[in-house]
Amino acid sequence: MNQTPLRAPWLQAIARVFAGSTLYFVGGAVRNALMDLPVSDVDLCGKLRPEEVRKRCEGTEVEARLRAARFGTVELHAGGHMAEYTTFRQDSYRGGHQPTEVRFANTVEEDALRRDFSVNALYAPLTKPSLVIDLVGGMEHLKERILHTVTSDPDKVLKDDGLRILRAARFQAELGFTPTDALLQSAKKHADLLDGIAAERKRDELKKLLTSDVKYPTLSRTVPPVSSGLFTLVRVGAWEKLFGALTPVDFRALDNAKELNAGGKLALLCHTETPDKLKRAMTGLRFSKRETAGAVNALAVLRALQNVQSEPADALRHGLSALRSAKTILTALGGEPAALVRAETLLRQVQKKRLPADLKELAIDGGELLALCGEIDTPKERIGGVLTALWRDAVNGRVPNEKEQLLARARKHLIDSQNRV
Repeated sequence: MNQTPLRAPWLQAIARVFAGSTLYFVGGAVRNALMDLPVSDVDLCGKLRPEEVRKRCEGTEVEARLRAARFGTVELHAGGHMAEYTTFRQDSYRGGHQPTEVRFANTVEEDALRRDFSVNALYAPLTKPSLVIDLVGGMEHLKERILHTVTSDPDKVLKDDGLRILRAARFQAELGFTPTDALLQSAKKHADLLDGIAAERKRDELKKLLTSDVKYPTLSRTVPPVSSGLFTLVRVGAWEKLFGALTPVDFRALDNAKELNAGGKLALLCHTETPDKLKRAMTGLRFSKRETAGAVNALAVLRALQNVQSEPADALRHGLSALRSAKTILTALGGEPAALVRAETLLRQVQKKRLPADLKELAIDGGELLALCGEIDTPKERIGGVLTALWRDAVNGRVPNEKEQLLARARKHLIDSQNRV
């Protein structure tokens, strides 16, 4: 067990403030320390109620911020870091993710049974992290790399919170654990609970699953992370709860695309679909406009590269980032050497400044076109369209990206547009 992250100075400051009342590490901090993995989020718990925690911290080096007092949650800030403290409790659910009824408890034994998986229900005193408390078989499951709930019957855990189905697939992907057959059967039985989960929460779990291949680069694995987690989603019937009618493809290509972000991996995952279908799916899961645009643009570039009749500007107009993502997708998929060569050639020409990546890299600008509009007495409102036309001409090789030749072609565009009026 690597205790170093659990003995950090800021955590010792919290321990000093709460001297005399035992606080416990719980969940990922203990699990990751035992697996010699980085500890990013620190969760603490104890029997103190939120107001008691706040009073303990008054006038000390630790700041307490009540975040969700009803659920017993307090943020503890010290030394530029934050730990989330939660009072021991028992929860009651009526579907959905948040408990509808909370009863504070006084013991670790009661608190452990409200948690999801045994490997996330390991406790260690804040002042003595080497003393791991395991009440639900988490240590054995950790040793065997098995994922199971805190109860022998997974129904008792999954029936309360459908999000735990996605969390199971995500932990499988991130940590290389194998879900038990009983857990998978229960997840399939309760998959309909995902309909009642907020889209944002489903999105967050999906993003973590899709980027699980870069979460713990030092972790030894026996199966590829992303594809194994996605196969589980399909197996238990959770796929359609996320993507509706979108058809799952061969997930194994995702394991060759670590450099893609979650949006880029969705573009790869949906490479046989239209950009509009991908956009609808991501919008439904409440991805940000930026993330959605990035994925949709990558898919649009992929289509342009695959179309032998398209011009280089058709691919480059969506931006360099989208072009790079499309190249990665093609590499991961394999089997389309012509499209991949087009992507590599286009990127190389942009890198060597042989082609302008965007309007800013054109050898002329709007000011020079404004003067040209005055010279030939044409409306300045046409400048934007002419700049775009010049950029396409330069990228598609119809004119060099040189000022004099671009000005001559701009004059032609302006005169032609004026004659068409």
